[in-house]
Amino acid sequence: MKNKLIKLIALAAALSAALTFSAVTSADYSDEIEELEDRRYAINRELEDLEYQLSQYKAETEQTEEYLRLYDEKMRKQEEEIDNLRTQISRLGIRISDTEKKIDDKQTEIDSDIEDFKMRLRSMYMQGGGSTASMLVGSTDFYDLLARAELMERISRHDKQMIDDLNYKLDELNREKQSLESDKADLEVKQTESEQVLTELRDTYNNHKETKAFLEAKAEAARDRTWEMQQEQESVEADLAEYIRLQQEENERREREEAERRRREQEEREREEEERRARESYYEDDDDDYSYDDDDGGDSYDTTDYSYLAGSSDLIWPCPTVYNITDGYGWRSIAEEGGSSDFHGGIDINKPGCYGEPIVASASGYVITAGNSGNGFGIHVVIDHGGSLSTLYGHMSSCTVSEGDYVSQGETIGYIGATGYAYGNHCHYEVRVNGERTDPLDYVSY
Repeated sequence: MKNKLIKLIALAAALSAALTFSAVTSADYSDEIEELEDRRYAINRELEDLEYQLSQYKAETEQTEEYLRLYDEKMRKQEEEIDNLRTQISRLGIRISDTEKKIDDKQTEIDSDIEDFKMRLRSMYMQGGGSTASMLVGSTDFYDLLARAELMERISRHDKQMIDDLNYKLDELNREKQSLESDKADLEVKQTESEQVLTELRDTYNNHKETKAFLEAKAEAARDRTWEMQQEQESVEADLAEYIRLQQEENERREREEAERRRREQEEREREEEERRARESYYEDDDDDYSYDDDDGGDSYDTTDYSYLAGSSDLIWPCPTVYNITDGYGWRSIAEEGGSSDFHGGIDINKPGCYGEPIVASASGYVITAGNSGNGFGIHVVIDHGGSLSTLYGHMSSCTVSEGDYVSQGETIGYIGATGYAYGNHCHYEVRVNGERTDPLDYVSY
């Protein structure tokens, strides 16, 4: 009897040491996963902001290009107007020059006629032909006198009319010159104003040109930043996938260790129960009156039954309202990850609009995991059904049980969702034997 007790104590110590070693060597990547998920979220937000900025830069650049086109057209028309004004001013200048030449010619003609008139008057004066007495003395008769007087009057009128006509034409030419000069001055004012407008148009055009260059530079910087963030996004996604894989492997290892611990505890309880029965049989056979309490100072034994009902091994379908399987057990290609392959340790059950549909326990047993442990399954539940059999239900929107709960077959344990590393609403379902994932369709039908 003492040898059996010693063996039990040694076994308990070995089990404790194994559990202690497991606790020491276990790894937890939840902090790294959380940090990478936060970084992925930040990258996605920044990429969204950059995409919005690029759309804004594109719209503003297109608007600026439209402004440049409009102002280029305005400048072209303004330059045409200035050229037209210059042409008109040049023509007026030519006309003014011609008029000035006519004025000079007319003034020369007037000066010459006046000079001739002066010479005649001087000659008439020198000859005395300018007085009435001279005409009387020089006339042969009265009729000759009248003829001389008439001639003198005609000459005087002719000279006066000629000079008046010349002065009138000279005044007309001066008035024409003044009008031309006024028109030229008006055109020169218009030219100056048009050139000022053209200068302002060019300044505005150049401002829009600088704005376009600025927007293009900002857009180029945003595109460069987008490329950098996309590269970082790929790196973060790769690191996140790797940490999720490591965490999933770690959790699976822990679940296997937990299942193994429960199995050993069950075996230990069975051995203790067997030894207790053997002791009772031994004492009954020897008719010895040993007491199982320590009132008399004898040995004391713990007779508590630690066994539990393992539950039915006949598994039922975990999603009573959803029967479609999108991914089966085994190797698969993931389209969302560029066609990369991985080994799928269970089956994915879903249908359109399945979010929130119930998930039930495939068999009775104890809940050994409930919640989100950061292993990629999101919110998930693992149930130990005894006999080295367990089931896993992943990517729940929420779960309704807690670790340590006993659940009955068909009892709702959660609802379909897309938490964890999932590409849509579905239930990831696994069946594990001795901690190893097996094809669920070998154990459950639908």
